[in-house]
Amino acid sequence: MAGIALMPAAMCFAEVQTDVSGKHYRLDEKRKTAELTYLTYDSLNADTYRENLDVPAEIGVYGTWYQVTGVTPFACVYCNNLTSVYLPEGVTRIGYGAFSDCPNLASVSLPASLVSLGDWAFYRDGALQQASLPEAIKRVGAATFAFCTSLAQVEIPRGLKSIAQHAFYYCTALQEVTIPGSVDQIGEYTFAYCTGLTRVQMEGVPIAITVDVFEGIDVSACTLVVPTDQVEAYKEAEVWRNFNIVDGGYEDLHEVFDDEMLPSFEMKVVGTTLYLNVIGDAPVLIYNLQGQRIAVAASHSGEHRIPLSRGQYIIKCGKETRKIIF
Repeated sequence: MAGIALMPAAMCFAEVQTDVSGKHYRLDEKRKTAELTYLTYDSLNADTYRENLDVPAEIGVYGTWYQVTGVTPFACVYCNNLTSVYLPEGVTRIGYGAFSDCPNLASVSLPASLVSLGDWAFYRDGALQQASLPEAIKRVGAATFAFCTSLAQVEIPRGLKSIAQHAFYYCTALQEVTIPGSVDQIGEYTFAYCTGLTRVQMEGVPIAITVDVFEGIDVSACTLVVPTDQVEAYKEAEVWRNFNIVDGGYEDLHEVFDDEMLPSFEMKVVGTTLYLNVIGDAPVLIYNLQGQRIAVAASHSGEHRIPLSRGQYIIKCGKETRKIIF
């Protein structure tokens, strides 16, 4: 995205500059970086950012250019008229409560460069429908998506290490979630009162959790898909054993896909046939939406021709996950 130059403006804080569209930036003179920010972070911030917020990759201030690398805490809090957000590549940090209490925020585009997602970042954004977390994210913060009552789809990357307390609290539209084998900590009340939740897929060993993680959910009616080699462990584990446990037909994916492996493949669909060319060090696994593995394409084995019936499938290779629809 092209950069944008700033105009002179009256500032509430000396370190904040405002561009012609009304966006506010806090500058770091030493690093020549900028972060999207606010002038006030109480209810007066409500009209600061409206409708589609398109953040540029860099900004110019009197002939000096600054790369946009973050969003400060509370930058867009209470922005009632904000409907969508685009953040460019190069943004690495979203601060505490940055987009919280934005009731009409329906879509957010997060860049692959994002490393840190602050606590309460999207708290009580009731219109937000889906969230795809970049692979560089290692932690979902406390109450990050709490009370996002329209959130129906969440993509959690392999490599994530922890999900903090209340992260998805009261996300009533969420029906299914996949927890990568890399996750070793799930905090208190993480999925509490996600009353629409019917399917949880665990890709690794049972994690020690407290009973309140799924409080308010009838877990006996919720399908828990687990690795073949971990079925018995889940049947004995506290809390997890109360789910309807289903053998997913795959091994512990955290063990199968070591970080040193180099996944790479090419794919195309012709009619109802999937063509896969596996050129990396990790196998490609194809699953149906019930979590059953229906095909495997071995690494360094050339092109595979896999006929499939019409429907939706999940393709996994290393830390990469794709969905295809016939």
